[in-house]
Amino acid sequence: MRGRVVLHSAFPSDSVADALRRSMDEEQRTLFSLSGYRGDRPVIGKVYADSFRLQKRIYYRNDFAGQFYGRFQPEAGGTRIEGCFDLPRWSKVFMNVWLAFVALIGAPVFVATVIDLTRGPHSTSSDKWVGLLVLPSMVLFGILLPKVGRLLGRGGERFLLKHLQQTLSARIEEPRAQ
Repeated sequence: MRGRVVLHSAFPSDSVADALRRSMDEEQRTLFSLSGYRGDRPVIGKVYADSFRLQKRIYYRNDFAGQFYGRFQPEAGGTRIEGCFDLPRWSKVFMNVWLAFVALIGAPVFVATVIDLTRGPHSTSSDKWVGLLVLPSMVLFGILLPKVGRLLGRGGERFLLKHLQQTLSARIEEPRAQ
């Protein structure tokens, strides 16, 4: 589920915040839980004054599953909730740092290996194959890992939208044809 999601609830804004808090467990890490978080409700998150973040509780590690980031504001007859699914901030930062590190270390090795191979007719040793394959493999891995994690988390995104609809008695605004 990509893009912006807009929901409308008949609840006033303060009731939206209260209903969200009652329907989920506050995001608190613990060692004594299979999911890594305290509580047993299927939704984990944090509610602020006019915004919130939700994730589906899972019992395996997937740091690339989408979380729902939403904002709510009063509107005539209730509350407008607007949000989107995105990766956790720390996952994005980690992947950017990791890819930059791979590029900084791997690119010189890759270029040196290519130059060495083009300079003369000699046999290709296993060191040269490592120099040729590691950088593209690590970059490909860094690109595909978040995509696979996001794909595995698709069911969680559908679950969270249903959770929001039920908890807030909300309806999803259909995107307008342009």
